Amino acid sequence: MKAASVADSAVSMLEQGTSLDVVMESVLDVLPDGEHVPFAILQVLEGSEAHVVECDAPPLFIARGGQLILLPVLEDISHGRLVRTCRFSLQDGDHMAMVSEGYIRAKGWSRRWGWRDIAIATRRWTETGCDADQLLGALIRTYRRLAEEASGEQDVTVVSMHVRPMCTATVWTGPPVDPALDEVALEKLMAEPGKHIICGGTTAQIAARLLGAELELEPRPAYGADVEHPWAEVPPTHRLEGVDLVTEGLVTLGKARERIAGMKGVHDLPGGQDGAGRLARALLSADRIRFIVGLAINSAVGQAGTWVDGRIVPPRQTVVEALIKDLKAQGKLISVEYV
Repeated sequence: MKAASVADSAVSMLEQGTSLDVVMESVLDVLPDGEHVPFAILQVLEGSEAHVVECDAPPLFIARGGQLILLPVLEDISHGRLVRTCRFSLQDGDHMAMVSEGYIRAKGWSRRWGWRDIAIATRRWTETGCDADQLLGALIRTYRRLAEEASGEQDVTVVSMHVRPMCTATVWTGPPVDPALDEVALEKLMAEPGKHIICGGTTAQIAARLLGAELELEPRPAYGADVEHPWAEVPPTHRLEGVDLVTEGLVTLGKARERIAGMKGVHDLPGGQDGAGRLARALLSADRIRFIVGLAINSAVGQAGTWVDGRIVPPRQTVVEALIKDLKAQGKLISVEYV
């Protein structure tokens, strides 16, 4: 059986609720006798409890508060192979990394890059306050430098993790079809934790009226439009007390989607502080995003819906649903409510 098939089967069993102990035995049972086939599985439950299984594989690296953590693993022989297991609790701020054997065996700088070197480097990188993407990048760049000195890269696997509270964002865009639901939509926005974002001029005016706050136009930089900061193509933003970001609607949502397209994460976004860039950064920085989408069509600005399956779909809904599709591809947890 191919390694990819074994891995897919293990993932499927875990997703179905099978215990990691049973999954481990299932994997060991199908491995070819007499062959060296290292594997490691880390399962995180409820965001705070972890269970790791390692078979002939490099151990899990954990850095906590600037210190390396050595797990109290239990060793046992199963199916003729040495297996290490451990159940442990995670803490906010923990960094973890897993690498395959090929990484451990890399040679460079006139010596072998061993487990201790990787552990010390991981600890030092995490002292910079890096997130999981930045830790992964540091590990990969280091391996590539080693591989170049060793005259050629091998196939390696590198996984990085960072334990932190979930980041959330809620976006309200567009007035409800029924004006009587304006206050309901605002309450839904403000009741959610995390960042509160409004996309749409009319929506922002409704929120300002209900909050009894002033909607203030934010000034653009004095240098104006240029290649690095295309302010001319994105409408300006506003300030509203209690709301983290207030932008224009359709154009800004569309431009934010363009900024997100093809990006692996928030660190890949270009600089720029226009409304689309700030919206894209807020969305990519969040793990869970809730959209509250008003379905009113603003005929005053020439909006026209699309007739689909016997009903009119507002342009705002079309843009938001396209954006949601892209965000889901980024692994974001998305919920949407139409009003």
